[in-house]
Amino acid sequence: MSGGQGQGCRVRQPGPPPPAPPVRPVAEAGNVAVRGYVSAVNEPSLQSPSATAVDAGPAAAATVPNVSFFYLSRVLDRPVRYEDAAKACGRLHDIGAARTISYPQAVSIEVKTSTAGMLVLGWSAVRSFSALEVVISRAVTASPSPEFWVRRDVLDDQVVDVSGARVLRVNDVHMIYSAGVLILGHVEVGLRGILRRLRFERCVCLLLRWLFDYTLPESFVTWRHIEVLSPGGIPGGVRVSTQPDRLSAIHPAELADIMEDLGRADRQTLFAALSVEAAADTLEEVPPEYQRALVAQTEPERVADILEEMPSNEAASVLRDLTQSDAQSIMNRMESEAVADVKTILSHEEDTAGGAMATHCLEAEAHETTGAVLQRVRRLAEEVDLVNHIHVLDSARHLIGVLTLRELLRAEDQRTMAELMTLEPVTVTPDARLREVARLLVKYGFRAIPVVAADRVFLGAVRFRDVQPELARILKD
Repeated sequence: MSGGQGQGCRVRQPGPPPPAPPVRPVAEAGNVAVRGYVSAVNEPSLQSPSATAVDAGPAAAATVPNVSFFYLSRVLDRPVRYEDAAKACGRLHDIGAARTISYPQAVSIEVKTSTAGMLVLGWSAVRSFSALEVVISRAVTASPSPEFWVRRDVLDDQVVDVSGARVLRVNDVHMIYSAGVLILGHVEVGLRGILRRLRFERCVCLLLRWLFDYTLPESFVTWRHIEVLSPGGIPGGVRVSTQPDRLSAIHPAELADIMEDLGRADRQTLFAALSVEAAADTLEEVPPEYQRALVAQTEPERVADILEEMPSNEAASVLRDLTQSDAQSIMNRMESEAVADVKTILSHEEDTAGGAMATHCLEAEAHETTGAVLQRVRRLAEEVDLVNHIHVLDSARHLIGVLTLRELLRAEDQRTMAELMTLEPVTVTPDARLREVARLLVKYGFRAIPVVAADRVFLGAVRFRDVQPELARILKD
């Protein structure tokens, strides 16, 4: 096939990559073909197109079918003809794919014809595939529903790189073809992908090399780390991933950064794909304006579940920004205990200790032993908002002392809280301004400070993270 149309991606040694060479069979393509294609079919592993080449040897080449590499931009709009016809019946418009293990595999094609409009065929109808033409059979084959269409849903669109926790714009798609199977291996996110589609890649690369001795690098991301945000080829809606845990594994702060980089529709799609727990953690991290938009476009039932997973003060912060009717609709769907905590916080002004305090804290009585309290800490660690402090209360819930988790861990099992606690700890009242609370936290080096009513009844605690905006203002002043 000609170098202008059939070229793909060649294995290179580290360093400046040469211009894309013609597609070659596996014996000449090197380690990507031998290890990359076989791994993609048999195991969830695939080398990057720019991976270091290792001589595969003639024995390996003899056992692996010929492999060709293509860029999507070089095969779109290529002629499509029936195997018993000399003239083309249409042009390749799109490729439908579905994920198999780690890499998507082509399951259908869309052909643009001059007489019948768009014709969708199952991949089994494809007899040969090259950058020059696509040959198909006249036999009617069932067309599986693709998970997404490469041109429609991927090219020039946003995808999430779950390994680097970032949003990428796809400029081209690198594909691997062998033994009748077409696999999507990587996405191209660099400038070369744009130049290739404009047909300027070769001349620009040659010019840069001649003038500046510089080779424009290719920028690939393996498809194992890619999630398509809004595949329009799925009837009845969109989805992000067949493996939602891949997104949930990203740190909530990084997910929040990703959401800020997305458009409104894609942001909502990504949020809807998260588990309730991951959505709760992420909602805490996104700015208030995004919180409002995400909550407004989510079913109240799901919002209620998400808010129940959040600390009460964070849930109250979200509800403050909603209209009274919307907030009430969500609270009506929440569990009574969670609603009671949220209403307590909402009864105080937002910039006060009462409006920012965490209400789920570790509590103990003075007579309890270290061993008994440690068992409670282990049991409740995932449920409470604050685990670094244990608040010692009497039977009327008056705060009589505080000790840290470190002090608890260092004590012998039979020691009581009365022996370990700090008496008359520093506290604040619910109406204390957050700026004053921030000053106290800095002054004493606390991670949190208890909030008590006028009669010293324990209400909750303000964490260091809850006053960070005020700390920033104090430092600025």
